[in-house]
Amino acid sequence: GMQAVSWHEPAANTAEIAAIRQRTTRPFAVNLALQWDQHSRLAQCIDAGAPVVSLFWGDPTAYFPRLRAAKVKTNVTVGSADEARRAADLGADVICAQGVEAGGHVWSKVGTLVLLPAVVDAVAPLPVIAAGGIADGRGLAAVLALGGAGAWIGTRFLATPEAYTHEEWKRRIVAARETDTVYTELFDLDWPKAPHRVLRNSTYE
Repeated sequence: GMQAVSWHEPAANTAEIAAIRQRTTRPFAVNLALQWDQHSRLAQCIDAGAPVVSLFWGDPTAYFPRLRAAKVKTNVTVGSADEARRAADLGADVICAQGVEAGGHVWSKVGTLVLLPAVVDAVAPLPVIAAGGIADGRGLAAVLALGGAGAWIGTRFLATPEAYTHEEWKRRIVAARETDTVYTELFDLDWPKAPHRVLRNSTYE
């Protein structure tokens, strides 16, 4: 599981990580968006015992000395093979190749099935996971066939009973067709020029 902590206050970060550790002995990760300075939150996550840190949306270089010193496993999300090489050189343990099909904030402009094998070839033998447009076993099979070590599935889990997602949002996700999403900067509150993939709705129209 992946817990987003980019906007949390320090006490909330510590409390959430502690709560997760109470509920499971299995690995989990925290995700930090590097659009903002995240050195303080990274230190909190490490001190609270997060076993995996995921970095996204920016240059991760300055964060790696602390991650290496703490021996925390690190995942870096990339949108190109060149980015993947840079992350591997920094010491990333896992690379996430995020295609433009991904929901929410989208870093790449390349399709997942094109991006994934390029990233796999660029950083082998480092494990690469794929994100973007993967929602079932067929998608996972495609990822594995292209050399991926696994899939990062996000939007599909918004429709689960456990998710706090609004019931209407869940209904629309399940009912959506392949043509029902749009790639847009419309919903960029407090994060200018940050494109999203969202469901087409009346606000967008």
